[in-house]
Amino acid sequence: MKLICLIENTAVNEKLFNEDGMSLFVEYGGRNYLIDTGLTGKAVDNAKRMRLPINDIHAVIVTHNHHAHIGGIDAVMRLNPKAKIYLRAGATEEVYRRSGFIKSPVGAGKAFFKKYADNLILFNNFSEVTEGFYLASCESFDDKYENPDKSYFTLDGKKSIPFEHTDESFAVIFPKKRKAEGLVLVGGCFHCGAVNMLETVRKRWHGIPILAVIGGFHFSGSSPKTLNCSADYVVAQARGLKLCGAEKIYACHCTGFKGFDVMDEILGDRIMYLGGGEALEI
Repeated sequence: MKLICLIENTAVNEKLFNEDGMSLFVEYGGRNYLIDTGLTGKAVDNAKRMRLPINDIHAVIVTHNHHAHIGGIDAVMRLNPKAKIYLRAGATEEVYRRSGFIKSPVGAGKAFFKKYADNLILFNNFSEVTEGFYLASCESFDDKYENPDKSYFTLDGKKSIPFEHTDESFAVIFPKKRKAEGLVLVGGCFHCGAVNMLETVRKRWHGIPILAVIGGFHFSGSSPKTLNCSADYVVAQARGLKLCGAEKIYACHCTGFKGFDVMDEILGDRIMYLGGGEALEI
């Protein structure tokens, strides 16, 4: 298994674009996959600059229906019109985010689901992309581990209803010949909480080592240097990652620099930052 960060909030090379979004290129089982598509088409531009076969994508996995993860879908699909798009069924619900007195839609709307109806594979809680590559959602859920950002909501008439992130999923990939040798968990923003996702993995794939946890942890606020949650919450997530025995944690995107520093104090050499343009072989 090889994973290349096409785009995120930083870039390791000045020739590559960066943006407030995330897209990962995954080589697995002789095929190419995308996990999220970034905020714009710049992920595709970066793939071309890195000479990756971005026009040969078997399937696109969208971890959740937020612009930062689905915004580049048109650019990807123009090159891969037959690619399947995996997305949780809860993503069809229109969701907004409140910032002060302003509310804004956070993801792709009805036009997206109509345009790509033939490509979409909508699943409820679990799906298999291919042998050894699965998509899951939180089957174990403790409210105290959910990200405390409560700015997301849906509408019932004029009434605002808190959104429970029923669009969110994460990938579980087995990179070795034998599944018992370990798995990799890849998330987008961990809105439901990394600890809740890890507990789901523990129950579904009991006893299998966690080789790596990869993704954004949604700690950053209005800038990468500010937190949108308490430091205690970041500490709790970091301790959960440590207790699960994950060999490596690769943080990116919405983790933020301050959140990363707090995690680094607890996780030490287990955690690394995954910048745009960097590659992992697992």
